[in-house]
Amino acid sequence: MEEIKRNSEMEREYRNRAYQVAALDMDGTVLNDKKKMDEDTRRAIHEALAAGKEVVFCTGRSYAEMEETLREFPDMHYLCGESGALVYDLRAGRPIRIVSMEKNVISQLWKVTEGRDIMVQIFSEGASLGNREQLGRMAHYQMGVYQEAFDRVCTPVEDVKALALEPGRSVEKVNLYHTSPAEREKTWKMLSRMGIKTTMVYSEISSLECSALGLSKASGLGAICEVMGITMDQVIMVGDADNDLEALRASGLAVAMGNANENVKKVCQVQVADNNHNGCAQAIRRYLLRREG
Repeated sequence: MEEIKRNSEMEREYRNRAYQVAALDMDGTVLNDKKKMDEDTRRAIHEALAAGKEVVFCTGRSYAEMEETLREFPDMHYLCGESGALVYDLRAGRPIRIVSMEKNVISQLWKVTEGRDIMVQIFSEGASLGNREQLGRMAHYQMGVYQEAFDRVCTPVEDVKALALEPGRSVEKVNLYHTSPAEREKTWKMLSRMGIKTTMVYSEISSLECSALGLSKASGLGAICEVMGITMDQVIMVGDADNDLEALRASGLAVAMGNANENVKKVCQVQVADNNHNGCAQAIRRYLLRREG
């Protein structure tokens, strides 16, 4: 009974705080299992923006992969994309920050892919690029649910590895798609033994995301807070997976989706419904707008 009372008191405290920003992960959070945004979630985002609050998509996706969704929210101000490597001022139509990976680090990544069945995707100044012969086989790399999206927004090239090493080309993020979790684990161990200077995060079933050392969704949100003149204490972060952990820990309120993994649930103060039952809309209305929902 005492624990229930304490939880109730904390819930009231969280609802009474004046948060300014709701940062929302996309896959497994804003998007349901069909990779669609439910109408109630869409309405809640519009309600928050109309009330003068900021809603920021805080995602591992590139700008190209977000562009269609962003057109639905012309009053949205900021995007924290590419796991913090690309921070974008949507109203000004220009990046606030682009953090590129070093060429020698990218070369080291290519070494662990030699002779192995790994699909490489790079993000370059917001664009998504991948090898033509691999892009049509996303299910083979445990990413079949994204096939239609890749067909639509990922630019096919003949040799993405060579392209990434071109002098002057920015590469903010490298995604390595494996055929199984065991193969991903093998890559992680190889890169760890090499002492590679990159931030590595597990994503999806068997994907490994690599970006500049020290980069995370938290650092991207920090850049947005600096522009806005606020602190991370005024940010609500909503997420479900390991690549959200740094941002969840750094935010004023960490919200776990009902479908979140156990690592996420352990660091979050509150939990909402899952991504198939409008958990995001609930988080926005309950904690950002401070009303029932």
